[in-house]
Amino acid sequence: MVKSEPKKKPQFGGFFQRFFRKSEKSQKEQRLTVQRSIPYLEMGRDGICRVEEHLYSKTVRFYDINYQLAQNEDKNTIFESWCDFLNYFDSSIRFQLSFINHKSDMSEYNKVIQIEPQHDQFDDVRMEYAQMLKQQLAKGNNGLVRTKYITFSIEAKSVKEAKPRLERIETDILNNFKVLGVKAYPLNGVERLQIMYEMFHQEEERKFEFSYDRILQSGMTTKDFIAPTSFLFKSGKDFQMGDTIGAVSYLNILAPELTDKVLAEFLDMDKNLVVSIHVQSVDQLKAIKLIKGKITDLDRMKIEEQKKAVRSGYDMEIIPSDLATYGGEAKKILDDLQSRNERMFLITVLFLNAAKTKQELDSAVFQTAGIAQKFNCTLNRLDYMQEQGLMSSLPLANNLVPIKRALTTTSTAIFVPFTTQELFMEGDSLYYGLNAVSNNMIMADRKQLKNPNGLILGTPGSGKSFSAKREMTNVFFTTTDDIIIADPEGEYYPLVEALGGQVIHISSTSRDYINPMDINLNYADDDNPLGMSDDFDMVALETVNNQYLGGDTSLACSAETQTQIDKQVVSLVKSQHEKALGILKENRAKLDETAAYLYDKETITGEEFMRILNA
Repeated sequence: MVKSEPKKKPQFGGFFQRFFRKSEKSQKEQRLTVQRSIPYLEMGRDGICRVEEHLYSKTVRFYDINYQLAQNEDKNTIFESWCDFLNYFDSSIRFQLSFINHKSDMSEYNKVIQIEPQHDQFDDVRMEYAQMLKQQLAKGNNGLVRTKYITFSIEAKSVKEAKPRLERIETDILNNFKVLGVKAYPLNGVERLQIMYEMFHQEEERKFEFSYDRILQSGMTTKDFIAPTSFLFKSGKDFQMGDTIGAVSYLNILAPELTDKVLAEFLDMDKNLVVSIHVQSVDQLKAIKLIKGKITDLDRMKIEEQKKAVRSGYDMEIIPSDLATYGGEAKKILDDLQSRNERMFLITVLFLNAAKTKQELDSAVFQTAGIAQKFNCTLNRLDYMQEQGLMSSLPLANNLVPIKRALTTTSTAIFVPFTTQELFMEGDSLYYGLNAVSNNMIMADRKQLKNPNGLILGTPGSGKSFSAKREMTNVFFTTTDDIIIADPEGEYYPLVEALGGQVIHISSTSRDYINPMDINLNYADDDNPLGMSDDFDMVALETVNNQYLGGDTSLACSAETQTQIDKQVVSLVKSQHEKALGILKENRAKLDETAAYLYDKETITGEEFMRILNA
């Protein structure tokens, strides 16, 4: 931080003074640095920022939930909870909602959809599948990262006084987000600095590298790590930071009513965009007093218009329509503040567009203005206030733009910050389609979920079997996981054979058998031990006694039947033993080859054993 030195009196006066005094221009150039333009004083490790001498702020990042696709009843519930969330903030807390769309490195997404070859006859299919995933990735906006933050600030004499109150507000915010079903967490100092770095370097690919240890080693400040190479606010319509050209505009709300899709429309743009909504709650008593004062002024103006009408000789009921309209709206707002759970907020909505060239910037601003016009609003440039607009767009909860609009809780909550939840997981993720709202890819790894199980429900002919087959083929082509299918109807064995799998038929007459020596004799309470011979077939020969007091079993047959059971078990064991010996003798050469492999390698995997066996 640069501290200004106290001015020293010149040693010489009169004629010699102008030779020893620094010019005002050189002093001004020394003060105007990029770092000094960034409007905060200190950024702590714990994420507490000293914005001004007695102003401190913290930031919480929150994620999206499915709002646009929800049913109307669920939407109403979310909207009411969001209104309660806004009413939490009193007049002593300033807060700012920040929505940042910025481009990310596509290599991270390509790593997720990349399919590694497994060196078998299906590698060509895998490569074709990977190409299809790349085409689907290009259709969506997965290359555009959308992040959402809420920054709140309070006034305090010192950081020691501000810290406990900020932590209490942070806990309340996290609990309110939890009620909404929104995942959220507070940011530390490095994460907050990274946000500002990415805002100042939107068109640069160099990653943010910073640690607080480097400050001690280099003697620099946190601003030195996030500042661009230069700021140029020469034009009143736009500005330049480094190699990026930007422009800040504010939303002029003209519509009497807005829909809850207005913010989602802006965030759906596929360009770099920062939307900042500064919100300042007005004390309830002051708000009511303000509205009453406005109503009194309107009534006085109405009386004056009626006096003019009487003096002019026409009907006194004929008054300007604006007075009648504004008077009715003011009374409605007063009724909302007094009888409903409504507060008054002063809000400022700012839009920061950035691009590499002036032409791209004008195109982005024009697209943003078109969306505003769609909702009967206008997007106006901050003429000769671009620096204040840029610094107000930083997530510091410090609004430097004096343009504000008074709205009630319901009107403020119409800027619902939720659209749709994205699902793009890393690891062995499977492709499940495109998001209906954002058109982004849905990639999920069920093994990372708390409950990896799935259930396919549907009416007859709706595609339940097809969905199951698609899940199996996705797992087969993209992972090395084992796939075990229990298929009592024999519906999936053609797919298994086509993919080179093994089909095992288990029945009393099949060639495949289950080794009775592998059966667990400690049956569960609801299991029944079954006979495994042609004489007894699938007959229960045991009963469970005292199911809730130990669950011991006993044979439910005569002594002669028990003797026959023992003979059948001995016969089954002998026949299977002979069968096992026959299999081993038939595959003696394979066993010798396997033994030689183990003698050389000591261990062998299942795939290596099957390769030797099938060779």
